[in-house]
Amino acid sequence: MNLNILVFGPQVHTISDNERTKNLQFKRIQIREELEALGHFVRYAEDLVDPNLPSPQNNAVLQEIVIMAEFDLIINIVESPGSITEATLIATKANLSQKATLFMDESHLGGLPAQACQLAVQLGANFETFKYPQDIVQCHLLGSVKKRVEKTQFTKFFS
Repeated sequence: MNLNILVFGPQVHTISDNERTKNLQFKRIQIREELEALGHFVRYAEDLVDPNLPSPQNNAVLQEIVIMAEFDLIINIVESPGSITEATLIATKANLSQKATLFMDESHLGGLPAQACQLAVQLGANFETFKYPQDIVQCHLLGSVKKRVEKTQFTKFFS
C-alpha cells in the first residue's frame, strides 16, 4: 500500500555551503528519492504552498496546516527555522501529531524545539534523536524513516 508522505527539513532548492546544513539537505532529498522508489507519493510542503492565493489563504502557515492534514505520514528533520515552526504546528494538533515522525539532533534536546517535539509525543507523534554526523551520513535516519513507513502502511491497511 502506497502512502502520501510529506517531508519537512532544511529547504533543498538552494544547497548550502555549510557542511552540516548541506548534509541534512541531502538526507531530505535521499528520503524523498528512496520513498518514491518504493512507490510512495512524497512531497515537500514548500512545493505545495501557493503564495498567489488571495489573502488570508496566501499565508504559508495556514496552508501548511491544511496540507499536513491531507497526508498519511509526516516526516520532519527538525533543524531549520521552518522545520522548527512545522514541528510546533504539529505539536498543537493531535490529528497531525498522530501521523508525524520528528527527528532532532540529540545535542539540541535542551531547547524549545525539543519541547515542541515532546509535546507532539504526548499527542501521538514518534520522536527520535540522531547523532550528527554519523546517523545522517551513514543512513541510520533513513532506516528509521523506512521502519516508520512500514508501520504506517500496516496500520493503514487494518483501519
